[in-house]
Amino acid sequence: MRIKDPKYPAAVEAAVEILRKRARQGQTITYGELSAELAAQGFDSIPPHRGVMTYLLKDVCLHRNEDGRAPMLSAIVVNKASREPSDQFSRLARSLPFSRPSNWSWRDEQQQVFALHREE
Repeated sequence: MRIKDPKYPAAVEAAVEILRKRARQGQTITYGELSAELAAQGFDSIPPHRGVMTYLLKDVCLHRNEDGRAPMLSAIVVNKASREPSDQFSRLARSLPFSRPSNWSWRDEQQQVFALHREE
């Protein structure tokens, strides 16, 4: 799948729903699990690493969050071995429109995601 693929916006919506469900449960999800869940919904060309997954997770963070102030939903997507988000996540958090401060940590962001979705 490519960003210009007509199915791409639907893949973003599907990823948002998958991640919100996990966040409500207070659970993280690995890149591989997210890729597999998307494949199960018919979005079978989103490999867990690099490529379109990087753009998809950025767009998930921007979903109804154009100003970047809300917690970044993809903070709960982690590497299977390290149980931490990729370095790309930290770079994204420090870029516009998110602009997280220098003392920011992905753990804090993750807790904010869990808190936000538990309250819904």
